[in-house]
Amino acid sequence: MKTLLLLASLFFATCFCPSLRADDQIKDASPDGKFGMLLTAEEEGGVKIQLIELSSRKVVLDLAESGAPHAKDCKLLWAPDSQRVAFYEAVHRGGETTVYFRNDSGFTESPVPELGGCATAAQKKELKAKGVLKFIEYNAVPKEWLKSGALVLVDDQGWETMDGELRGCTQTVTIAFDAKHKASVQRVTGKKPKEY
Repeated sequence: MKTLLLLASLFFATCFCPSLRADDQIKDASPDGKFGMLLTAEEEGGVKIQLIELSSRKVVLDLAESGAPHAKDCKLLWAPDSQRVAFYEAVHRGGETTVYFRNDSGFTESPVPELGGCATAAQKKELKAKGVLKFIEYNAVPKEWLKSGALVLVDDQGWETMDGELRGCTQTVTIAFDAKHKASVQRVTGKKPKEY
């Protein structure tokens, strides 16, 4: 009888619990150890990125589907209390950050506001004179959560002028959140040109 119970429990454990494939990767666990990011390689060459409950492997949130070369650069930046997380999705020529707040039923997105241009006064003058052929980079990377609950992002932007010159800039942006988790730009510092 004990053997039958053991076999039955093994059957249920292997058939009904989510399992990891050999090429799955878990990283960026929350400070409380409850959540992490699961990267699953798909047959088409992409990577599915999900926020999971580590103990059960239950998917809490589908974060993105990324190209294989960019998925390795995706990351979660957790607030120390594990109640807020910034997800950085790396894409071709940059990446974007999305913020989620933990609640009773999981996580709710709090959209990051427009960060504005980081071009210096001299760059703006050049842009007006030469014009922009195309934008070549937009990269908003989460840097740190402050004790106040604000999030610091490093924002890099790049463009090609009509005469073929590559230009760019960087700035540090602090995003504040109100009691209802609405985000707003609190402060912009460190605007400077970036070389390509």
